[in-house]
Amino acid sequence: MGENMSSESESEIVEESEEQASTDELNQASGQEESSAEEEIRALQEKIAELEDGRLRMAAEMQNTRKRLEKQRLDEYKYRHQDILRDIAEVIDNLERAIVSSEETGDFQTFREGIDLIEKQFTSMLAEKYSFERFGEIGWPFDPACHEAIALEESAEVEEEQIKQVFQAGYRLHDRVLRSARVAVIKPLQAGETPETVSNENIDNEGDI
Repeated sequence: MGENMSSESESEIVEESEEQASTDELNQASGQEESSAEEEIRALQEKIAELEDGRLRMAAEMQNTRKRLEKQRLDEYKYRHQDILRDIAEVIDNLERAIVSSEETGDFQTFREGIDLIEKQFTSMLAEKYSFERFGEIGWPFDPACHEAIALEESAEVEEEQIKQVFQAGYRLHDRVLRSARVAVIKPLQAGETPETVSNENIDNEGDI
């Protein structure tokens, strides 16, 4: 009987040991799973932080780019006339030199010639570098699109309307008229008219006014 009790005790001890070992294995496996989950969570959190940092950096770069482009746009607008003003400064220098020279020599004719030369150089520079051209010359065909007729005469010596006198030159930027030329126009006599009849008609019209 004593031997049976001893065998039962040993059997119970073995079973308890096996149960304890099984429990330890389960606890170990559970601990490993928890550790793995924590590592995954930590990795995800680091990834999220990395993405957020990248987003903030990108937002800051975009903001800096916008500011730089805005400043560039404002500077371009502010200094848009710098090239032509630099050229005008040279014209002013030439005028000042002409004035000083005339004061020293007292030669008005030379001064006048110098001013004429500066004026030609200035208008040529505007036309060549900026496509800003003066127009309206005596003998040019009359064009109502760019000429404003403020006086009109008729003559048997012309075959088409043309400019007889320029009161104020016109100016064109590229193909756009900025200011029409104010001119006197001479046109051909109509059939049956003579310069005398035209002159009398003009006198009558002036009298009516």
